[in-house]
Amino acid sequence: MSGDFRGWLPLSGCRLLAALCIWVSAFAPGEAIAQKTSDQITYVFERGDTLFSLGNKYLRKRSDYVAVQRLNRIADPRQIPLGKPLRIPVYLLKYRPSEAKLSAFRGSVSIASNGRILRPVVGLNVAEGSSIATASRSFLTLQLEDGSRVSLPSNSKVRITRLRHLLLTDSIDYEIAIDKGRIRSKVAPLDKPADRYRVRTPVTVSAVRGTDYRTRVDEISGTAFSETVEGEVVVATGENLTSASLISVPAGSGAATTVTGAITKAELLPPPELLDPAKVQSEPALQFSIAPRDSVVGYRLIIASDAGFIDLVTEAEGQGTVLDIPTIPNGRYFVKVTALAADGFEGMPATYAFKRQLSTVGGSAEAGDFGYRFKWFGEGEGKRFYRLQILKDSKTSIPIIDESGLSRDAVTLSDLPDGDYYWRVGVIQFSSDPGDPEAIERWTDFEKLTVAN
Repeated sequence: MSGDFRGWLPLSGCRLLAALCIWVSAFAPGEAIAQKTSDQITYVFERGDTLFSLGNKYLRKRSDYVAVQRLNRIADPRQIPLGKPLRIPVYLLKYRPSEAKLSAFRGSVSIASNGRILRPVVGLNVAEGSSIATASRSFLTLQLEDGSRVSLPSNSKVRITRLRHLLLTDSIDYEIAIDKGRIRSKVAPLDKPADRYRVRTPVTVSAVRGTDYRTRVDEISGTAFSETVEGEVVVATGENLTSASLISVPAGSGAATTVTGAITKAELLPPPELLDPAKVQSEPALQFSIAPRDSVVGYRLIIASDAGFIDLVTEAEGQGTVLDIPTIPNGRYFVKVTALAADGFEGMPATYAFKRQLSTVGGSAEAGDFGYRFKWFGEGEGKRFYRLQILKDSKTSIPIIDESGLSRDAVTLSDLPDGDYYWRVGVIQFSSDPGDPEAIERWTDFEKLTVAN
């Protein structure tokens, strides 16, 4: 060890003022944020600081102070004036590993870390260097240490390339790399100038300081899409957030970057309107109808069990204005619907709450030895009470039979005079959830019955 290190001064009593200029300490108006860089911080020297003490406490190797000295063209590392801004490459800084936890998942998900396949369980710690993949109809959400969330829908694959807490600046340094599919980043407001959250694709890197945005890599063309729902994002082609290529993507807009590096911006389509969103979804397959709109080539629909869309349940995509979803368990859910544009961008979302309660009813009528037997059947959890209505001559006449509160599944009528009748069966079903007192009512269509004794 060099004798110089024995003379290093401690940082006792110093307040470390990290006035750090990274890619974006505050987004300025306009397209470019010129003087920012993604690879360095700027540390302001305080009383008692030296390059030696700085290197001893905050650099990954004590000898890295030499690299900082050269970068900043400092002649004497012991004679640095107070208040001098000192540029320091991030890769030289000490850090502690930050945390990401698996907060929700469904379906088939794969998490690999340090050559091991981890069994997904809620609360699992996911470290830097991990690879995560979701299969068809599979979903996953990570909760980062600062409160940010990363959600993966189906058929997506990402790597956590940075998950660190920098000691010098007491700041986060997060980076997610998308290899396939798409992610949604719900980034908590970054309160320190040196905080960094980035999403990297094969052709772009983007950075935010607290926002809600989506990133997607088109599997066929390789084009990377960045779409901002809230806040603002900066996007650059290539591997670095350099001032020459930075563009701003504010809320309601998106940027598409091709494999050649060409970037185009677009306004996102407005939120679609879901028709009758409050209806109870009681059929075996759920169905959502969307008000048609020009300049739309399709729609995407995502269902979650929570309003924050942490626990994703299922999704669908289609070109028509009616989207069908396979059956899901009873409960209260939230649906988010977006419009898809011809240029590949996904529009702004509309979110609705709805109730899912499976309840079906069907019936039959047949002549028997003792009269006409009316039967009914159906699916659904919870208490079910049936109602039988029979009308004479017309569907609009007053029922001649209106039996409600039936708990059995059949009724035999032996005294129907000759004539034409119209009949139907209804069900009133109560939820199996004791906290949900609301009942729903379903009816079959009217069926015609001709009696000729």
